[in-house]
Amino acid sequence: MRILVAAIVGLSACARDDSAAARQVAEAMQRYQAVARTVNPDSMAAFYTPAATLFEPGIRPIHTRDSIRAFLASFPGVKVHVATATPDSIEVYGHTAYLWGSYFERLDFPGQPTSEQHGKFVAQWVRGDGGPWLIHRMFRVPLPPGSTP
Repeated sequence: MRILVAAIVGLSACARDDSAAARQVAEAMQRYQAVARTVNPDSMAAFYTPAATLFEPGIRPIHTRDSIRAFLASFPGVKVHVATATPDSIEVYGHTAYLWGSYFERLDFPGQPTSEQHGKFVAQWVRGDGGPWLIHRMFRVPLPPGSTP
């Protein structure tokens, strides 16, 4: 009986920890989106692990925080009107979390008409011992105009 009680208490403690971790990941994603709206490559890259990979549609994967920073810096003059990421679910497995969700962006690139993009994404977040949650892999899948995510 004591073992059963200890197991139940241990499982409920894990559930509380996972709930707290999921909340932390959701908050980290919202901070990332706020920084993304400023279009500051250094601040955005700081949310990625040093060995991160960014998967953007139509281009080869971008490996490492420094390469992600360079990619983000390759859009001088871009103006972000809207950038949102809405979590659909967050799964936490110890020091790793997966945030599944939908995104929407309205952007102006110099000399081009306003661009609207929306789709689905999954971000793998990781955390070192006591450190912040950082993006290790980010996948974005755009949806056709007029479709709903």
